[in-house]
Amino acid sequence: MAATIIPFPKKQGQDLAQVELLIRKWLSKLSNNDELTEWVVERMLIYVDHYGNRLFEPAFDLPVPANFSQEEAEAMLGAIEKGIDDIAVQVQEMVSKIIIERLFLEIELYESRQSEKNHIK
Repeated sequence: MAATIIPFPKKQGQDLAQVELLIRKWLSKLSNNDELTEWVVERMLIYVDHYGNRLFEPAFDLPVPANFSQEEAEAMLGAIEKGIDDIAVQVQEMVSKIIIERLFLEIELYESRQSEKNHIK
């Protein structure tokens, strides 16, 4: 199966309904089991709401020499903003990968639970 990138929320408060649709769509490609879908979606929405909507806002104090020109200050500010943006993208990609791993874990947990139920009968 080819890897699929799922764009998870990038800002706090993003509509969980969109995330739910993405998860349901992806699960429908993996299985036609409605019970699995409902179980995984319910658990994933809690997880995504708790961890996927965190804001990434690094804050630091960068002292600069008093003789910094306006041009130097603007160049430094631009470099800092680009660096922070690049880090934010990396963090978002990492969070998305963690959420995808959790999705697979939830599927495994469901299947294990079902296997135990069937074994007990």
